[in-house]
Amino acid sequence: MSRIGAAPINIPAGISVEYNNGRMLIKSAKAEKELSLISDVVCRIVDNQLLLSVDQDKDDYDEINPMWGTYRSNINNIINGMVDGFSVNLEINGVGYKAECDGKYLTLYLGYSHNVKYKVPKDVEIKCIKPTHLVVSGMDKQKVYMVASDICRIRKYDPYKGKGVVIKGKFMLRKVVSKKK
Repeated sequence: MSRIGAAPINIPAGISVEYNNGRMLIKSAKAEKELSLISDVVCRIVDNQLLLSVDQDKDDYDEINPMWGTYRSNINNIINGMVDGFSVNLEINGVGYKAECDGKYLTLYLGYSHNVKYKVPKDVEIKCIKPTHLVVSGMDKQKVYMVASDICRIRKYDPYKGKGVVIKGKFMLRKVVSKKK
């Protein structure tokens, strides 16, 4: 049995959740998000808690069980994103590497012969705290981490030189260059 799927989700004040025929609508003052569930996952709202369940007598229970926990995590992330939001800190390492951000474009100077312009998607905000420190934030966890991943992919981390764009706090291995004798 899924331990994640069985855990209840607390619905905070200011957020309303509606469930009709496999469609879940989550609303807050800032935004609203719709999610469609497969027919075998049943949703109940009891005392400001959301409970997801699956009938264990079904023949395809082994296929539905992982989806049960996935739906629970996705719904929880949507609710947490509407309440607090998500953010990722990026660090730019390298001599002369820097970033500039206006509202629509992020301009990165990463040692290429040209600067790289990255179009900021809607619902995601990018702030330059310092020229070498970026904060990617938004309500959708998946979108925030995908944007952070795209920015990191523009100049991948080099383990020999320690240069590149990385998520702050993530362990990055430094390798020693082998020296000939």
